[in-house]
Amino acid sequence: MNILVFSSAMRQSDFAKYQESAKIKPNPSNQNFYYKLIKALAIKNNVSVVSHRPLVKGMFKNNSLETETEMDGNIKFYYTANKASKAYKLLKEKSSIEKTAKQAIEDFLSNDFVIVTDTLRLNLLKAAKKIAKQYKVKIVGMLTDNPMNLSSGSNFFKARQKLEASTLDGYLSLTEGLVNAFNPEIPSYVFEGLVMEEDEGKKDPIFNYFYFGGSLYERYGVKTLVDAFKKSNVKAKLVIAGSGPLDKYIEQASEDDYRILYLSQLSKEKNIAYMRYSLANINPRPIDPQMDNESVPSKLLEYLSIGTPVISTKYPKLYSTFKDDVLWVEGTGVEAMKMALESFDISTQENYIKKAATARRKVFEFYGIDVQSESINHFLAEINSSNN
Repeated sequence: MNILVFSSAMRQSDFAKYQESAKIKPNPSNQNFYYKLIKALAIKNNVSVVSHRPLVKGMFKNNSLETETEMDGNIKFYYTANKASKAYKLLKEKSSIEKTAKQAIEDFLSNDFVIVTDTLRLNLLKAAKKIAKQYKVKIVGMLTDNPMNLSSGSNFFKARQKLEASTLDGYLSLTEGLVNAFNPEIPSYVFEGLVMEEDEGKKDPIFNYFYFGGSLYERYGVKTLVDAFKKSNVKAKLVIAGSGPLDKYIEQASEDDYRILYLSQLSKEKNIAYMRYSLANINPRPIDPQMDNESVPSKLLEYLSIGTPVISTKYPKLYSTFKDDVLWVEGTGVEAMKMALESFDISTQENYIKKAATARRKVFEFYGIDVQSESINHFLAEINSSNN
Protein backbone atom coordinates (compact mmCIF):
# COMPACT_ATOMS: atom_id res chain seq x y z
CA MET A 1 0.00 0.00 0.00
CA ASN A 2 0.87 3.62 -0.45
CA ILE A 3 0.24 5.39 2.88
CA LEU A 4 0.19 9.16 3.32
CA VAL A 5 0.62 10.19 6.97
CA PHE A 6 -0.46 13.64 8.18
CA SER A 7 1.44 14.45 11.37
CA SER A 8 3.89 16.84 13.02
CA ALA A 9 6.49 14.06 13.26
CA MET A 10 9.95 14.60 11.77
CA ARG A 11 13.03 12.53 11.16
CA GLN A 12 14.69 11.86 14.51
CA SER A 13 17.77 13.90 13.63
CA ASP A 14 15.62 16.83 12.47
CA PHE A 15 13.54 16.79 15.65
CA ALA A 16 16.70 16.74 17.77
CA LYS A 17 17.97 19.89 16.01
CA TYR A 18 14.53 21.48 16.22
CA GLN A 19 14.27 20.77 19.95
CA GLU A 20 17.78 21.99 20.67
CA SER A 21 17.34 25.33 18.92
CA ALA A 22 13.77 26.06 20.04
CA LYS A 23 13.29 28.56 22.86
CA ILE A 24 9.85 27.08 23.49
CA LYS A 25 10.39 23.31 23.45
CA PRO A 26 8.09 21.06 21.39
CA ASN A 27 6.47 18.15 23.24
CA PRO A 28 8.57 15.06 22.47
CA SER A 29 5.78 12.57 23.29
CA ASN A 30 3.91 13.30 20.05
CA GLN A 31 7.13 12.97 18.04
CA ASN A 32 8.10 9.72 19.76
CA PHE A 33 4.74 8.02 19.23
CA TYR A 34 4.18 9.08 15.62
CA TYR A 35 7.73 8.26 14.58
CA LYS A 36 7.21 4.71 15.86
CA LEU A 37 3.88 4.51 14.06
CA ILE A 38 5.48 5.72 10.82
CA LYS A 39 8.28 3.15 11.19
CA ALA A 40 5.70 0.40 11.80
CA LEU A 41 3.74 1.41 8.69
CA ALA A 42 6.91 1.53 6.58
CA ILE A 43 7.92 -2.07 7.29
CA LYS A 44 5.75 -3.38 4.43
CA ASN A 45 4.38 -0.22 2.80
CA ASN A 46 5.45 2.80 0.80
CA VAL A 47 5.08 5.64 3.32
CA SER A 48 5.28 9.40 2.85
CA VAL A 49 4.77 11.88 5.68
CA VAL A 50 3.21 15.33 5.38
CA SER A 51 4.91 16.87 8.41
CA HIS A 52 3.44 20.12 9.72
CA ARG A 53 6.02 21.04 12.34
CA PRO A 54 4.78 22.76 15.53
CA LEU A 55 5.45 26.50 15.50
CA VAL A 56 4.39 29.23 17.92
CA LYS A 57 5.48 32.85 18.27
CA GLY A 58 8.80 33.12 20.10
CA MET A 59 9.83 29.53 19.39
CA PHE A 60 12.63 30.68 17.06
CA LYS A 61 14.13 34.00 15.97
CA ASN A 62 12.54 33.45 12.58
CA ASN A 63 8.79 32.95 13.00
CA SER A 64 8.43 31.01 9.74
CA LEU A 65 9.44 27.65 8.26
CA GLU A 66 10.06 26.78 4.62
CA THR A 67 9.13 23.60 2.77
CA GLU A 68 11.73 20.83 2.73
CA THR A 69 11.89 17.21 1.62
CA GLU A 70 14.04 14.64 3.42
CA MET A 71 14.54 10.87 3.23
CA ASP A 72 14.69 8.60 6.28
CA GLY A 73 15.57 5.18 4.89
CA ASN A 74 12.60 4.32 2.67
CA ILE A 75 10.35 6.99 4.25
CA LYS A 76 9.97 10.40 2.62
CA PHE A 77 9.22 13.40 4.85
CA TYR A 78 7.58 16.44 3.24
CA TYR A 79 7.90 19.38 5.63
CA THR A 80 5.23 22.03 5.09
CA ALA A 81 5.72 25.78 5.14
CA ASN A 82 4.48 27.35 8.37
CA LYS A 83 4.24 30.73 10.10
CA ALA A 84 3.60 31.61 13.73
CA SER A 85 1.09 34.41 13.03
CA LYS A 86 -2.57 33.94 13.90
CA ALA A 87 -3.60 35.30 10.49
CA TYR A 88 -1.56 32.60 8.73
CA LYS A 89 -3.02 29.83 10.87
CA LEU A 90 -6.57 31.06 10.23
CA LEU A 91 -6.26 31.85 6.51
CA LYS A 92 -3.37 29.93 4.92
CA GLU A 93 -2.22 27.03 7.10
CA LYS A 94 -4.70 24.46 5.76
CA SER A 95 -3.95 25.28 2.10
CA SER A 96 -0.21 25.08 2.79
CA ILE A 97 -0.63 21.55 4.15
CA GLU A 98 -2.78 20.57 1.16
CA LYS A 99 -0.19 21.91 -1.29
CA THR A 100 2.56 19.83 0.31
CA ALA A 101 0.31 16.75 0.36
CA LYS A 102 -0.31 17.06 -3.40
CA GLN A 103 3.45 17.08 -4.00
CA ALA A 104 3.77 13.86 -1.97
CA ILE A 105 0.93 12.26 -3.97
CA GLU A 106 2.57 13.24 -7.26
CA ASP A 107 5.72 11.46 -6.11
CA PHE A 108 3.69 8.30 -5.38
CA LEU A 109 3.07 8.17 -9.15
CA SER A 110 -0.33 6.77 -8.19
CA ASN A 111 -3.64 8.01 -6.83
CA ASP A 112 -4.10 4.70 -5.01
CA PHE A 113 -3.24 5.40 -1.38
CA VAL A 114 -4.73 5.51 2.11
CA ILE A 115 -4.40 8.38 4.58
CA VAL A 116 -3.51 8.08 8.28
CA THR A 117 -3.88 11.36 10.16
CA ASP A 118 -3.30 12.93 13.55
CA THR A 119 -6.71 13.96 14.94
CA LEU A 120 -5.51 16.51 17.51
CA ARG A 121 -4.37 19.30 15.16
CA LEU A 122 -7.40 20.92 13.55
CA ASN A 123 -5.98 22.31 10.30
CA LEU A 124 -3.90 19.18 9.74
CA LEU A 125 -7.04 17.05 10.12
CA LYS A 126 -9.13 19.33 7.89
CA ALA A 127 -6.44 19.29 5.19
CA ALA A 128 -6.21 15.48 5.35
CA LYS A 129 -10.01 15.22 4.95
CA LYS A 130 -9.95 17.61 1.99
CA ILE A 131 -7.26 15.56 0.26
CA ALA A 132 -9.15 12.31 0.96
CA LYS A 133 -12.31 13.73 -0.60
CA GLN A 134 -10.48 15.21 -3.60
CA TYR A 135 -8.66 11.97 -4.44
CA LYS A 136 -11.54 9.69 -3.34
CA VAL A 137 -9.36 7.70 -0.92
CA LYS A 138 -9.96 6.31 2.58
CA ILE A 139 -8.87 8.24 5.65
CA VAL A 140 -8.07 6.72 9.06
CA GLY A 141 -7.65 8.82 12.18
CA MET A 142 -5.07 8.06 14.87
CA LEU A 143 -6.70 8.60 18.28
CA THR A 144 -4.13 9.30 20.98
CA ASP A 145 -6.22 11.47 23.32
CA ASN A 146 -9.56 13.21 23.68
CA PRO A 147 -9.09 16.90 22.79
CA MET A 148 -11.47 17.80 25.62
CA ASN A 149 -8.86 16.44 28.08
CA LEU A 150 -6.03 18.63 26.80
CA SER A 151 -4.80 21.43 29.06
CA SER A 152 -4.48 24.08 26.33
CA GLY A 153 -6.84 25.46 23.67
CA SER A 154 -10.40 26.72 23.71
CA ASN A 155 -13.36 24.39 24.20
CA PHE A 156 -14.79 25.64 20.89
CA PHE A 157 -11.79 24.40 18.91
CA LYS A 158 -11.63 21.18 20.92
CA ALA A 159 -15.27 20.45 20.12
CA ARG A 160 -14.59 21.25 16.46
CA GLN A 161 -11.70 18.78 16.45
CA LYS A 162 -13.94 16.03 17.79
CA LEU A 163 -16.60 16.84 15.22
CA GLU A 164 -14.13 16.79 12.33
CA ALA A 165 -12.71 13.45 13.51
CA SER A 166 -16.14 11.85 13.90
CA THR A 167 -16.64 11.39 10.13
CA LEU A 168 -13.57 9.41 9.08
CA ASP A 169 -13.46 5.93 7.53
CA GLY A 170 -11.71 4.24 10.45
CA TYR A 171 -9.69 4.70 13.61
CA LEU A 172 -6.42 3.47 14.95
CA SER A 173 -6.79 4.09 18.68
CA LEU A 174 -4.91 3.69 21.96
CA THR A 175 -8.10 2.86 23.92
CA GLU A 176 -11.68 1.68 23.36
CA GLY A 177 -12.79 4.69 25.39
CA LEU A 178 -11.39 7.03 22.74
CA VAL A 179 -13.31 5.26 19.99
CA ASN A 180 -16.50 5.61 22.04
CA ALA A 181 -15.76 9.29 22.69
CA PHE A 182 -15.32 10.07 18.97
CA ASN A 183 -17.63 7.69 17.12
CA PRO A 184 -18.21 4.06 18.20
CA GLU A 185 -19.89 3.28 14.85
CA ILE A 186 -16.64 3.66 12.91
CA PRO A 187 -14.40 0.55 12.39
CA SER A 188 -11.36 0.61 14.65
CA TYR A 189 -8.21 -1.19 15.67
CA VAL A 190 -7.12 -0.60 19.28
CA PHE A 191 -3.56 -1.02 20.57
CA GLU A 192 -2.06 0.55 23.70
CA GLY A 193 1.14 1.78 22.08
CA LEU A 194 4.33 0.90 20.23
CA VAL A 195 7.90 0.14 21.27
CA MET A 196 11.08 -0.20 19.27
CA GLU A 197 14.80 -0.55 19.87
CA GLU A 198 16.26 2.85 20.73
CA ASP A 199 19.75 4.31 20.46
CA GLU A 200 21.18 5.81 23.63
CA GLY A 201 23.43 8.81 23.97
CA LYS A 202 25.88 9.79 26.70
CA LYS A 203 24.61 10.87 30.08
CA ASP A 204 26.38 12.88 32.76
CA PRO A 205 28.42 10.93 35.36
CA ILE A 206 25.50 10.52 37.77
CA PHE A 207 24.89 7.19 39.53
CA ASN A 208 22.61 5.62 42.12
CA TYR A 209 19.45 7.49 41.10
CA PHE A 210 15.74 7.04 40.37
CA TYR A 211 14.52 8.67 37.16
CA PHE A 212 11.50 10.44 35.73
CA GLY A 213 11.60 12.07 32.28
CA GLY A 214 8.52 13.67 30.77
CA SER A 215 5.97 16.47 30.88
CA LEU A 216 6.02 18.25 34.22
CA TYR A 217 2.31 18.48 35.07
CA GLU A 218 0.63 17.99 38.43
CA ARG A 219 -2.11 15.90 36.81
CA TYR A 220 0.54 13.40 35.70
CA GLY A 221 1.61 12.88 39.31
CA VAL A 222 4.94 14.69 39.07
CA LYS A 223 4.31 16.94 42.10
CA THR A 224 3.20 13.89 44.09
CA LEU A 225 6.47 12.16 43.16
CA VAL A 226 8.59 15.14 44.22
CA ASP A 227 6.71 15.66 47.50
CA ALA A 228 6.88 11.94 48.31
CA PHE A 229 10.60 11.80 47.63
CA LYS A 230 11.26 14.86 49.81
CA LYS A 231 9.42 13.15 52.70
CA SER A 232 11.14 9.79 52.19
CA ASN A 233 14.30 8.44 53.79
CA VAL A 234 15.67 7.28 50.41
CA LYS A 235 19.41 7.85 50.14
CA ALA A 236 19.63 7.58 46.35
CA LYS A 237 19.04 10.61 44.12
CA LEU A 238 15.90 11.52 42.15
CA VAL A 239 16.72 12.82 38.67
CA ILE A 240 13.91 14.63 36.84
CA ALA A 241 14.09 15.74 33.20
CA GLY A 242 11.45 17.51 31.16
CA SER A 243 9.56 20.76 30.84
CA GLY A 244 6.16 22.06 31.89
CA PRO A 245 4.30 24.13 34.48
CA LEU A 246 6.09 22.46 37.41
CA ASP A 247 9.61 23.34 36.28
CA LYS A 248 10.04 26.19 38.80
CA TYR A 249 8.60 24.03 41.59
CA ILE A 250 11.11 21.28 40.82
CA GLU A 251 13.98 23.76 40.56
CA GLN A 252 13.11 24.97 44.06
CA ALA A 253 12.82 21.39 45.34
CA SER A 254 16.30 20.65 43.98
CA GLU A 255 17.65 23.66 45.90
CA ASP A 256 15.92 22.53 49.10
CA ASP A 257 16.92 18.85 48.86
CA TYR A 258 20.41 17.88 47.66
CA ARG A 259 19.09 14.45 46.58
CA ILE A 260 16.89 15.97 43.83
CA LEU A 261 18.47 16.91 40.49
CA TYR A 262 16.55 18.73 37.75
CA LEU A 263 17.95 18.53 34.21
CA SER A 264 15.28 20.35 32.14
CA GLN A 265 14.41 18.76 28.76
CA LEU A 266 16.92 16.29 27.32
CA SER A 267 17.52 14.96 23.84
CA LYS A 268 15.89 11.62 23.16
CA GLU A 269 19.21 9.77 23.15
CA LYS A 270 20.30 11.28 26.45
CA ASN A 271 16.89 10.53 27.96
CA ILE A 272 17.27 6.89 26.92
CA ALA A 273 20.71 6.75 28.56
CA TYR A 274 19.35 8.11 31.86
CA MET A 275 16.53 5.55 31.77
CA ARG A 276 18.89 2.69 30.98
CA TYR A 277 21.27 3.32 33.89
CA SER A 278 18.83 4.30 36.63
CA LEU A 279 18.03 2.16 39.67
CA ALA A 280 14.41 2.36 38.53
CA ASN A 281 12.29 4.53 36.26
CA ILE A 282 9.16 5.98 37.85
CA ASN A 283 5.69 6.40 36.33
CA PRO A 284 3.74 8.48 38.89
CA ARG A 285 0.61 9.15 36.81
CA PRO A 286 -2.37 8.84 39.21
CA ILE A 287 -5.14 6.36 38.57
CA ASP A 288 -8.08 8.28 37.11
CA PRO A 289 -10.95 6.28 35.51
CA GLN A 290 -11.78 9.08 33.05
CA MET A 291 -8.16 9.71 32.00
CA ASP A 292 -7.31 5.99 31.92
CA ASN A 293 -10.34 5.32 29.71
CA GLU A 294 -9.17 7.82 27.11
CA SER A 295 -5.37 7.85 27.27
CA VAL A 296 -2.45 5.52 27.90
CA PRO A 297 0.61 6.32 30.06
CA SER A 298 3.05 6.05 27.14
CA LYS A 299 5.83 6.67 29.64
CA LEU A 300 5.12 3.29 31.24
CA LEU A 301 5.44 1.40 27.94
CA GLU A 302 8.66 3.29 27.19
CA TYR A 303 10.10 2.38 30.60
CA LEU A 304 9.14 -1.29 30.20
CA SER A 305 10.91 -1.43 26.82
CA ILE A 306 14.24 -0.26 28.28
CA GLY A 307 14.85 -3.31 30.49
CA THR A 308 15.48 -1.30 33.68
CA PRO A 309 13.34 -1.80 36.85
CA VAL A 310 10.10 0.20 36.94
CA ILE A 311 8.07 1.71 39.78
CA SER A 312 4.55 2.58 38.63
CA THR A 313 1.00 3.33 39.63
CA LYS A 314 -1.45 0.57 38.66
CA TYR A 315 -2.69 1.49 35.19
CA PRO A 316 -5.40 -1.20 34.84
CA LYS A 317 -4.85 -2.19 31.20
CA LEU A 318 -1.14 -2.96 31.73
CA TYR A 319 -1.21 -4.12 35.36
CA SER A 320 -2.60 -7.57 34.54
CA THR A 321 0.07 -8.25 31.89
CA PHE A 322 3.02 -7.00 33.94
CA LYS A 323 1.70 -7.81 37.42
CA ASP A 324 4.85 -9.61 38.59
CA ASP A 325 7.39 -7.53 36.66
CA VAL A 326 6.96 -4.04 38.14
CA LEU A 327 7.08 -2.56 41.64
CA TRP A 328 3.50 -1.25 41.74
CA VAL A 329 2.47 1.67 43.93
CA GLU A 330 -0.17 0.44 46.38
CA GLY A 331 -2.71 3.25 46.63
CA THR A 332 -2.70 6.91 45.66
CA GLY A 333 -1.19 10.15 46.90
CA VAL A 334 2.05 11.23 48.48
CA GLU A 335 2.12 8.62 51.25
CA ALA A 336 1.58 5.70 48.84
CA MET A 337 4.37 6.95 46.56
CA LYS A 338 6.68 7.47 49.56
CA MET A 339 6.09 3.89 50.71
CA ALA A 340 6.81 2.55 47.22
CA LEU A 341 10.10 4.47 47.01
CA GLU A 342 11.19 3.32 50.45
CA SER A 343 10.24 -0.30 49.69
CA PHE A 344 12.67 -0.44 46.75
CA ASP A 345 15.50 -2.54 48.18
CA ILE A 346 18.75 -1.71 46.36
CA SER A 347 20.43 -4.77 47.90
CA THR A 348 18.14 -6.99 45.77
CA GLN A 349 18.75 -5.05 42.54
CA GLU A 350 19.65 -8.24 40.67
CA ASN A 351 16.12 -9.58 41.25
CA TYR A 352 14.57 -6.33 40.02
CA ILE A 353 16.73 -6.49 36.90
CA LYS A 354 15.53 -10.05 36.14
CA LYS A 355 11.92 -8.86 36.39
CA ALA A 356 12.72 -5.90 34.15
CA ALA A 357 14.16 -8.27 31.53
CA THR A 358 10.94 -10.29 31.59
CA ALA A 359 8.89 -7.10 31.24
CA ARG A 360 11.01 -6.00 28.28
CA ARG A 361 10.51 -9.33 26.50
CA LYS A 362 6.74 -9.15 27.05
CA VAL A 363 6.36 -5.54 25.93
CA PHE A 364 8.12 -6.27 22.66
CA GLU A 365 5.98 -9.40 22.14
CA PHE A 366 2.79 -7.33 22.47
CA TYR A 367 3.74 -3.84 21.30
CA GLY A 368 6.89 -4.13 19.17
CA ILE A 369 6.56 -2.32 15.84
CA ASP A 370 7.17 -5.58 13.92
CA VAL A 371 4.29 -7.28 15.73
CA GLN A 372 1.83 -4.38 15.61
CA SER A 373 2.58 -3.54 11.98
CA GLU A 374 0.95 -6.81 10.91
CA SER A 375 -2.34 -5.99 12.66
CA ILE A 376 -2.30 -2.34 11.59
CA ASN A 377 -1.63 -3.32 7.96
CA HIS A 378 -4.49 -5.80 8.00
CA PHE A 379 -6.87 -3.16 9.36
CA LEU A 380 -5.79 -0.49 6.86
CA ALA A 381 -6.10 -2.94 3.96
CA GLU A 382 -9.67 -3.77 5.03
CA ILE A 383 -10.58 -0.09 5.26
CA ASN A 384 -8.90 0.60 1.91
CA SER A 385 -10.89 -2.11 0.15
CA SER A 386 -14.24 -1.35 1.78
CA ASN A 387 -17.04 0.30 -0.22
CA ASN A 388 -18.69 2.36 2.53
